[in-house]
Amino acid sequence: MERQFDAVLTLMDSAQVFHFQNINGVYAAAVGGRVLTDRDDDPFARDYFDDERDYSHLLDACGEFEIARRALLMLPGLRVLNQPPWEALIQFILSANNNVKRIRTLVNDLCRHYGEEFEYDGVKLYGFPSPDTLSKLDEEKLRQNVTCGYRAKYLIGTAKMIKDGFPLDFLRFRPHEEARKMLMTLPGVGGKVADCVLLFGLRHASSFPVDVWVERLMENWFHISSSREKMRLEAIRILGSECGLIQQALFHAARTGLIDIENKG
Repeated sequence: MERQFDAVLTLMDSAQVFHFQNINGVYAAAVGGRVLTDRDDDPFARDYFDDERDYSHLLDACGEFEIARRALLMLPGLRVLNQPPWEALIQFILSANNNVKRIRTLVNDLCRHYGEEFEYDGVKLYGFPSPDTLSKLDEEKLRQNVTCGYRAKYLIGTAKMIKDGFPLDFLRFRPHEEARKMLMTLPGVGGKVADCVLLFGLRHASSFPVDVWVERLMENWFHISSSREKMRLEAIRILGSECGLIQQALFHAARTGLIDIENKG
């Protein structure tokens, strides 16, 4: 299958990354210490956009669950990004108990105040602050500049742990459940945040984040009524080792109304 990539869907609408901008029809952001656009075709860009993965075989992994197949077929241009782990971690700490619009504001404010400045086509772009930079910030000042409330303490505490040697990048190569437990020792990282960081930053395709949308979908379409933790484990069992990729399609389809999550006919 020819690779399909919908930049608007993946970079702007799918709630896996929050700082890309539409600059004269090109989607651009500061990523990993450089400007990255949806038009780039170098090794870093191809890896970030998950170009090497064939998503067509995910349809087979859906098994008897037609709703999962439907979500994938509705969203052929949706990719799951391979973000720098630190960038994914910071974004999803900020995401806790927030809507997408608010997360985007917080992420961009954090980068604008404390990140490195870049430029693309006359527009300023800002990268994420490093762990070293973030670890040295005053909590109250961070709250004022970014209006992130109680999350300021989590951001600074997590940055200090990363700076002091927490092996964030190494978790990519650890078993999924072990990596998840380790992530959850960081301030502000509960199960849902850990699952998002694993999926979008650490390449654990078996990570299956469960939020309110996915929870209702799992109850009504998959007939799994349990805790979110048990839903996550059951999804891995029934959808396989790349269930997180399927989850992203299910999540977006449920959140945007492409799928009736109440399953009322």
